[in-house]
Amino acid sequence: MSAPLYDFSIPLFIRGLNTLSHIIKKGEEYANEKGKPVSELVEWRLTPDMKPLSFQVQTATDTAKNSIVRIVGAEPVVMEDNETTIEALQARIAKTIELLMAADANKFAGKEEAQVTFRTGPREHLMTGQSYITNFALPNFFFHLNTAYAILRSKGVPIGKLDYLTNFLTEA
Repeated sequence: MSAPLYDFSIPLFIRGLNTLSHIIKKGEEYANEKGKPVSELVEWRLTPDMKPLSFQVQTATDTAKNSIVRIVGAEPVVMEDNETTIEALQARIAKTIELLMAADANKFAGKEEAQVTFRTGPREHLMTGQSYITNFALPNFFFHLNTAYAILRSKGVPIGKLDYLTNFLTEA
């Protein structure tokens, strides 16, 4: 049975999280090379009024793992959003990838028109499964992945387009 919602979401989330892990690793290497405290990376921001790198990782991982919950009704996996080190952020990414890899594609089959309800701040949204994935989950995920990339790049981390795209260019 075909599961389009799975096919165009879960593999992209996994590839994106692998990219996130890779660019954070490059940020850590850069900090070490430049003698900057690695501990400060989690608080790096684009501007003072934007959320830090830690928030970008937390939100990207939440968006990916919550997609499983919202589409197939899986039990939510709570993560405390209290990561204060690069190691903790990397562990969170790895845990989310494990959850995504364990997701059963068959449970996504036929969920395109299923109702999905979720909140963003005080606002409640009602969408179909397909609208949720295409109009919220993927755009939100990529916003936070791109923001993490931009934060690292703005601080001088030598990452480029191929650091971002390499995981998306693989077949499997």
